[in-house]
Amino acid sequence: MWDGMNMGMMYLVAAGAVGILLLLLLIYIVVLNYRVNKLTRKYSFFMQDETGKSVETKLREDVVQLRELSDTLDSLYGTQAEMLTIQNHCFRKIGFVKYNAFDNIGNHLSFAFTILDGKNDGFCLSSVYGRNESRIFAKPIVNGRSLYSMSEEEKESLENALHYTGEVTAVNKE
Repeated sequence: MWDGMNMGMMYLVAAGAVGILLLLLLIYIVVLNYRVNKLTRKYSFFMQDETGKSVETKLREDVVQLRELSDTLDSLYGTQAEMLTIQNHCFRKIGFVKYNAFDNIGNHLSFAFTILDGKNDGFCLSSVYGRNESRIFAKPIVNGRSLYSMSEEEKESLENALHYTGEVTAVNKE
C-alpha cells in the first residue's frame, strides 16, 4: 500500500496533518488565553475593596489594628484589676439603725452607723442620745467582726453593712 504512494505525497499528507494539529492547538491556546484573561479580570475585581485597595493590603491593615486592639484590651484588663484592688480598700458597704436609747425619749435620736470596705474592714459609729447628754462611740471592725463588745443596734447595723446591696434603708426600733 505504501509502495505505490509517492514519498512526496506522504510528506504532504503528514505536513497537512501537522498543520491541522497546529491550527487546533492555536485555537485551543486562544480559547485558554481568553478564559485566563476573563479569570484575571474577575480576580482583580474580587481582590479590590470599594476604595480600590487590594484585599491583601486591607487585611494587613486590619491585622495591625487587631493587634493594637488586643494590646489595648490587655491594658484595660490590667487597669480593671488595679481598680478592683483599690476598690477593695474603699468604703462601700453601709449599715444604719436609728433607735430610742431610753424609754422616755422619742423620735429615734440615737443611731448606729457602720461603714465597711470590700474586705469587711471599717468602723461602727454609734450615738446614744439622752435628755442631758449625748455620747458618740467608734468601734473598729476587722474581717466583719468588732474588736469590742457591741450593743444589739450596733450588731444590727454591722449585719446590715455585711449584707449591703446598694440601698440605704433606715431601720427603726420601737
